[in-house]
Amino acid sequence: MAKTKTLYRCSDCSHTVAKWVGRCPECGTWGSMDEAPVQPVAVASRSGTSLARAGAAAVLPSTPATPLSQIDGKSTHAKPSGIPELDRVLGGGVVPGSVVLLAGEPGVGKSTLLLEVVHRWALRGEADRALYVTGEESAGQVRLRADRTGAVHDRVYLAAENDLATIFGHVEQVRPTLLVVDSVQTMLAADVDGVTGGVTQVRAVTSALTSLAKSSGIPVLLIGHVTKDGAVAGPRSLEHLVDVVLHFEGDKHSTLRMVRGVKNRFGAADEVGCFELAEDGIVGVSDPSGLFLQHRDEAVPGTAVTVTMDGKRPLLGEVQALVVPTHNPSPRRAVSGLDSARVAMVLAVLERRCGLGRLGNCDVYA
Repeated sequence: MAKTKTLYRCSDCSHTVAKWVGRCPECGTWGSMDEAPVQPVAVASRSGTSLARAGAAAVLPSTPATPLSQIDGKSTHAKPSGIPELDRVLGGGVVPGSVVLLAGEPGVGKSTLLLEVVHRWALRGEADRALYVTGEESAGQVRLRADRTGAVHDRVYLAAENDLATIFGHVEQVRPTLLVVDSVQTMLAADVDGVTGGVTQVRAVTSALTSLAKSSGIPVLLIGHVTKDGAVAGPRSLEHLVDVVLHFEGDKHSTLRMVRGVKNRFGAADEVGCFELAEDGIVGVSDPSGLFLQHRDEAVPGTAVTVTMDGKRPLLGEVQALVVPTHNPSPRRAVSGLDSARVAMVLAVLERRCGLGRLGNCDVYA
């Protein structure tokens, strides 16, 4: 017998839930959940002879299923991008047909890094061409940055477009072996409702680019925006559609940049790559410990060098602390670049186990 079921679908992002809610759990829009009719589904009989949707007919696939042992895995081996620090985070290089999402704050250097990637990719050989699609800058602006960083090459193709169909046309003409889209929030699918950068558009554009990568074997690198909280902007399903999610981090007062793997289907998800942003581009730093240490001829009181693990990479860092006596009933604890809860725990251990009870009457800055 057939059973009827009622679902509720968000009119903004098309997310469905079993029960009505006032706010969409996917995109956070209020009052967008509408009742969606669902066709009855036939329930299998106890004999187990039939289990199919009512009114649906079976379609014979054009390509039969292949035993896993007969599938050639050599064609999907990772290819080095030419930047060792990025290859470290990717798990050895760029996998053909993969989709990589690189997210970070504005001005951190995402476009500069991927422009260097397409340049190194073009240097690999005659058969390697890279297509860089930008929807945020003009072609002249990208050329100025390429001149400054030395990333100009005849096999690096540039297209200043934001229409998805036109981008697919450029792919047909250029036949690249690497595609970079800057950024996914600026691309527009004309046959999909919604504004540019909206939840529906971002999901549709990412799905289309993912299908292109899987069907053609062209690796696709996407640049994404982040929210004020540092999360990837767009629907949560965006991170599920892609194969690799990388976060590009950096302090605006420092030249150090770090690429951190959040999701990786081809390698470890906790690797970290270090880069240094300079006037002539961005370069990988294989041993970044020197960037964290202040070079002094003599030791200074209040400083200590420690070793910390960031992902699977040990890094040397310098901890600077200042302890000042205070008459305030509640001593101040101020930290920068450290975990405040960890600092409070260390102070408690020093007071209780090391006989430094005077720390309870001092302001501590670390």
